[in-house]
Amino acid sequence: MSDTAFPAGAYVAGIGLYILRLRAQRGVTQAELAGIEFTRAYVSSIEGGKRTPSPRAAGYFASRLGLDFEDLCYGYAPGRRRALLKEAAQARIALSRGELERATAAYSALSAEAEEHHDRTLLAAGRCGLGLVARHRGDPGAADVLFQEADAFLAGQPLTDRLPALMGRMWALFAGGFIGDALAHAAEHLRQAGPAPAPAVEFALLAASGLPHVEQGDLTRAGAVADAALRLAPEVSEPEVLAQGYYHLNRVLVAQARHDEAEQSIVRATALYEHLQLLTEVGMCRFAHGFLSARRGRLSEAETQLRQARTILGDTGAISRLVNASAELAEVLRRLGRAEEAATLVEECRALALDYQDPEQVAELDRIGAHVAVDLGDAPTAEALFRSAIDRYQAVGATLEVATTCRLFGDQLISWGRTDEAASVYRRGLMSLERTQ
Repeated sequence: MSDTAFPAGAYVAGIGLYILRLRAQRGVTQAELAGIEFTRAYVSSIEGGKRTPSPRAAGYFASRLGLDFEDLCYGYAPGRRRALLKEAAQARIALSRGELERATAAYSALSAEAEEHHDRTLLAAGRCGLGLVARHRGDPGAADVLFQEADAFLAGQPLTDRLPALMGRMWALFAGGFIGDALAHAAEHLRQAGPAPAPAVEFALLAASGLPHVEQGDLTRAGAVADAALRLAPEVSEPEVLAQGYYHLNRVLVAQARHDEAEQSIVRATALYEHLQLLTEVGMCRFAHGFLSARRGRLSEAETQLRQARTILGDTGAISRLVNASAELAEVLRRLGRAEEAATLVEECRALALDYQDPEQVAELDRIGAHVAVDLGDAPTAEALFRSAIDRYQAVGATLEVATTCRLFGDQLISWGRTDEAASVYRRGLMSLERTQ
């Protein structure tokens, strides 16, 4: 029962008629409904539209009539809103299993019913769900539109309520190649949160900010926000917020070579996602674990983890994530001396990536392809791919990757005896880092 306010979008003017209808259906008199808290005359004035009940009164009458406060406020049939929330939770699990049609239908139906009842909270949940479907399909542009719509429905609501939409938008911006915009989005809402933000909001936004800082070459700032997020983690109770945060933090910790902490982070994320039954996210964690193992030189272990990730992500149809795992597996196979297998895998990734657009992922495929071409003795192809990777990384503002690729390409040019060209490439990498200072 609320003592303060009605939920957002509640059709308060219609509560009286709804109370009248439900009371008549149940054979309850006005006096019986009023009980000891209110008078029969007060109930009569509400049913007649002469008075609007207070939130406390509405909650009391809802309880007396055997329905939830929110059902009364929005005009749902008794228990219907709770059922919709359960259906949304089931749709989330279905989506993560790759059941896109079922999830899309459920989220669309949720949106339609919520709109009919002027329920902005569930309307936003439906839009967020459809945004997650677009994310699963690897379409950041469509996802961004849906997450923006969801956030608009929640205008004026606390950031804790808006967090799924805010995090969805941040992913869409980052995946679309707008790294600076993703960071600005997080910073803006951290400012909005004020001096004492809810721990879940601050944790989620800080954790998600780490990787964009890494991409921009600012490892110091990335480490600072990661440490701040880790300090907040014990105060966060929402399992999915924690899981997502630990997943994001893992990548920052890997970039800083804090491998033991990165291991702890991804193990926690995996356990939480398994508990939530979110299969695609478990596959993403297997990929992240393989990525970490490769950085630690544990190549056989990395191969096993990345193959597990490929199986899960292939089964759930998360194509963009599948490409990530496959590309990293190609690099591991190359380092294991299996260049031809790696080359085949890179081409498979390129074919899969045609169905969606992730500019940084294409750059990564170019860089891995360049390494494979070197191992296969194809210098012209290797050079073309190195140059393409540098240009693509630069186009999306992935400064650290520009510098890393320039270093790798410069080293390769030196091995080919082209020292002057190598110096020019090294300078380009250094200049990209200087721009971030």
